[in-house]
Amino acid sequence: MSNEKFTIIYDTYCGWCYGAAPIFDALVDTGTNVEVLHRQLFQGPLAYRMSEGKGALVLKADARIQELTGQKFSQTYKQNVVLSDTEVLASHYTAQAAALVHEQGPRKEFALRQRLERARYIEGILASNRDAVITALLAEGVSANTAAQIGTQALADKADLVARKAENLMAQVGSQGVPTILRTEGGLITQIDHSAFYGRPAEIASLVLTAV
Repeated sequence: MSNEKFTIIYDTYCGWCYGAAPIFDALVDTGTNVEVLHRQLFQGPLAYRMSEGKGALVLKADARIQELTGQKFSQTYKQNVVLSDTEVLASHYTAQAAALVHEQGPRKEFALRQRLERARYIEGILASNRDAVITALLAEGVSANTAAQIGTQALADKADLVARKAENLMAQVGSQGVPTILRTEGGLITQIDHSAFYGRPAEIASLVLTAV
């Protein structure tokens, strides 16, 4: 059995990660050893208010992402989220949700990611909508008591640990942003050019030496 391992570093509210989502899922579907880490990119000074010029940049980026990857951004999302006067692009709730299911493995975490992506990019739900994140968790079988931890300091700390691990790995290969896909073999970490698989995500299986 190969000692090969892949690491996918993402942020649910990163449009480029949404664009790469079919690649993420195709890699997990190979059955190889995959670890997924939610980066929590948008926080602090990087928690942007859309109405302060960020929205126009996001619309331009989203159009390019859709062109390259085929991932759809709905008009509802554009109107309710990107053009919102109140939307702040912040990752804390989705990072915390990912942390809640992280130990259940990449399939569970990515099933949750898919629900949260649909809520944002198709249904146009704001990042500040804690109830929507809890609803996604409940739909994935998380208990109400556990889902209610969203927004607590203890869960925020757990999400921060995952994000710091992601940051440290990215620093090792000089990655400047998400999405980042890494391959580790024999102690050597290399970064995969995920953009080579835009529009043909299933072909990422060719990188897997031995499916587990």
